[in-house]
Amino acid sequence: MGAVMAVASVVSSIAGASQQRAQGRIARGEAEVSAQQAEAAGVAREADRKERLIEALASQNAYAGVGGIAAFEGSPLSVMQEDIRRERKDTERDKFQSKLEAMTLRARGKVAEKQAKSSANIGLITSGVRTYADYKKG
Repeated sequence: MGAVMAVASVVSSIAGASQQRAQGRIARGEAEVSAQQAEAAGVAREADRKERLIEALASQNAYAGVGGIAAFEGSPLSVMQEDIRRERKDTERDKFQSKLEAMTLRARGKVAEKQAKSSANIGLITSGVRTYADYKKG
């Protein structure tokens, strides 16, 4: 009877460890999906900013034209150049933030997977030691 209980304990421990490892892989996969979503959101924000810049430049051009001012000279040109400079700066900052967020999410996923594997291995070792001790007792 003791041998049957020992085998059952080992099988149960192996199944538990397998489940923990699977949960770790799932956590890493979820982190990867979140990272990809963060990157996609950054791309979408960039596209939105460029669209707003185009609209702003078109409005400035139209406003200058209505006022009889040449759009690509003097003050209107300076305003347009500043808007373009600001957009580039915002784009670079957002790209960096999106990349950083994605890297952080991926790193968290890797850590979660490693923790699950470690926990599974510790559980297997503990169960093996306990099962061996119980088997030796009798």
